Amino acid sequence: MAVIDENFTVYMANQTLCELVGLSKEELKRINWANFVDLKDLERIKYYHESRMPAPERFYLTITDYRKNKRELLVQVKMIPGTQKSLISMTDVTELKQLTEKLTRKNKCQEAILQVVAHVLRNDVQNLYQFLLEKAVETVYGAQAGSALVKEKDVYVFKATVGYDLSKLSRVFFHRNELVQGETRDVMLVRDFSINEKLDKERKDALYSTGKIDQIKVMMTIPVLIREETVGFINLDNFDDPDAFNEESIEAARLFALHMGIIFERLNLEEQIRKQAEQMRFLSYHDPLTGLANRRFLQEEAERILAFSKRQCKPVSVLYLDLLNFKRINDNFGHETGDKLLRQIAGRLKKSARKSDFVARIGGDEFVFVLSGTSANNAVEFVKRMIRQIEAPINIDDNEFQISANVGIAEYPKDGDDFEKILRNADRAMYCAKVHRKTYCIFES
Repeated sequence: MAVIDENFTVYMANQTLCELVGLSKEELKRINWANFVDLKDLERIKYYHESRMPAPERFYLTITDYRKNKRELLVQVKMIPGTQKSLISMTDVTELKQLTEKLTRKNKCQEAILQVVAHVLRNDVQNLYQFLLEKAVETVYGAQAGSALVKEKDVYVFKATVGYDLSKLSRVFFHRNELVQGETRDVMLVRDFSINEKLDKERKDALYSTGKIDQIKVMMTIPVLIREETVGFINLDNFDDPDAFNEESIEAARLFALHMGIIFERLNLEEQIRKQAEQMRFLSYHDPLTGLANRRFLQEEAERILAFSKRQCKPVSVLYLDLLNFKRINDNFGHETGDKLLRQIAGRLKKSARKSDFVARIGGDEFVFVLSGTSANNAVEFVKRMIRQIEAPINIDDNEFQISANVGIAEYPKDGDDFEKILRNADRAMYCAKVHRKTYCIFES
């Protein structure tokens, strides 16, 4: 409690106020009250004192003690009747307000984390690292700027920034032994950036001019872990105070790191499931030995091509190809050599096809082409060119092989109104070519 006179000088003070500001009663009496009150509150309390207007029941006031520490007070101003003096009663609520602010920041951090989790679950994030970084800078006490470093192959690169130019920093990379934080698996404070002096000139110049390394007083680094492996860092920077990040900041960062780990574990699992699904789909539609389409894929794609050609009133040629003498090579040199031979032949067949053509392996040494917009007569030139490619010598394990093929040609819709009929007739034409020792035969009903 204090009594101030018309000059705003402390007229009387109790022991509580003396202890609060760290001065004796006699010392306080010689001091103007304005010396203690924060500028943002001074005019307000002056107004109530000088105008003699009734003050609100209670309001908050910030004062500075003799140690230059700010204290938050809940005060009440009452005029003393018949005098120009005012009675100011006060309660120190500094710790209570600090605790309230701390709880508010903690709640804000938790809300931010929940927002991140919600967005990730809804697949509502375009750039996850940018989103995480922005939330971390927003919620971790002391953060003024930041960056996200992500491991790609054997180096770490910048993937997101707040307060820096990402287009320039994205050219900077770090090897494991060049990281100021090493590959830490816990939240860490970094104040020594001298290791950056060992970088080449281009990276160092970008880091100092754009990354403001020489201006950063302290960096808090939050590791991103997947299955106990460090795959990236969220780095939060402060340019004003080496001690800007306190225990509260570190606690918030660890909470952030925990949830980031859960998020990235989930994303990693989803990515593995997606890749497995893609692999299963690929295997269900492709021949595992050659990588060409299998019979199932052929059936679906051929029906689509025939339906499109029917609407366009254009022909489609189906080629049934059987390799010559492959069984003899397979029997004499073994299945491993036979498999290598098939893979090379498949590569040549794929290379000979146009973008609009479709090629598949449907048996041991049997392949099928579907040539859209191509009549049987026009397909002959394609067959001749393809056979020349097949007959080129093939070297496998110091052995040279030369192989050829018999090809049967059938045309849609002339030789059948659905793919099964066309394929069957192309097979018959291939058998005819084999019997008559020809390279190819066109189906004739």
